[in-house]
Amino acid sequence: MYPMRLIVSADTHLGSPIRSAALRNPALGDRLKQAGRDTFQAIVDLAIREKADALVLAGDIFDSDYPDLRSRAFLMTQLLRASGAGVPTVLIRGNHDALLDHGELGPDIHLLDRANPTVQIGNANFHGLSFEANHTTQSFLPDYPAPVTGKTNIGLMHTSLGGSPGHDPYAPCSKQDLLAHGYDLWCLGHIHLPSTHAAGDVLAVMPGIPQPRHFGERFGGSVAMVTLGDDAPELVMQSVGHLRFLETTLDLTHCADQSEVITLLANALRDAQDPDCDTALRVIVTTAQHTVDDLDALVAEQLYGIDRVYVDKIKTVLPKATVDGDPDDLMRFMRAALDEDGFRQAAAQVLSDLRGALPADVRDVLADENLNALLDDALVEVSQSLHGLDGA
Repeated sequence: MYPMRLIVSADTHLGSPIRSAALRNPALGDRLKQAGRDTFQAIVDLAIREKADALVLAGDIFDSDYPDLRSRAFLMTQLLRASGAGVPTVLIRGNHDALLDHGELGPDIHLLDRANPTVQIGNANFHGLSFEANHTTQSFLPDYPAPVTGKTNIGLMHTSLGGSPGHDPYAPCSKQDLLAHGYDLWCLGHIHLPSTHAAGDVLAVMPGIPQPRHFGERFGGSVAMVTLGDDAPELVMQSVGHLRFLETTLDLTHCADQSEVITLLANALRDAQDPDCDTALRVIVTTAQHTVDDLDALVAEQLYGIDRVYVDKIKTVLPKATVDGDPDDLMRFMRAALDEDGFRQAAAQVLSDLRGALPADVRDVLADENLNALLDDALVEVSQSLHGLDGA
């Protein structure tokens, strides 16, 4: 079999509003929006440079079903650039762009759906089904075409597979059934964390989100380069993200004076610099003497002259000795209450109610898995108020 090389991506989410990051740091929000475009352009550059036989996009090309003409124009410009260099594109709609009318996409750009589920490129048949609605809880697998005998068979699917924390079930499908369908390769989208699944010579790859948008996606930033030949598919994960998310910790408990605090903050910012990409930095500071406002002001001054670093958030935590030795009855009562089932259930219900009132793209801030961190933040604020600080 003549070797075939593919660049596999998914979940580019072009046009994502990035509201959560922009609320905390408008400059970071603007940079993230541009990073999404820069990363998609880098994916096309990679496909052209590697002389790929096809660029595969497994859904959620756009972030919503709203017809964003600028994002669509950008997509078309990039895909036509690829086809002009001899790299065809095969894509499907995901749940985020299910209702978006792609219209005519141009030469060598193949949108697969139920009306046209298969396209042949070289000796390979690509099979895919697009979302026709924003949400489906039924498996698409039974509706996929049978493999074509004597051809390489490649499937595109946007699916939650057997389920993943933080993701609703979308076109769920068991890994075993997927790998047993008879295709040589599955190119998957929807879960933003990269993963692979294999059975014999069959491979399923979830490349993850190519440009992370927040700390919950910080392990993305890649696309998959897959080579198909006579043996099992060969896979190389290629970094393409233009902005990374980094978390660092600082302990200011034993700083003798403000100059030592400034030195530690400046060193942390310089250590976060990466010559190859921008960095969104979250700083966790152990201190009983400084509020977040204090630290924000100090960091803002130190950022002058430090390029490509954007502070997403500064969070303060109390030193363990302060927490364990706090003599205040109210603090001891509150700390004990945090572990009570009834309190936690009530707090989780409050989070759920608040999420329902928030735009979809910022709801992750109040996700259930963030409950412990949110309760800890609240306790720190109360403690700092009791110790005479102006809040965190």
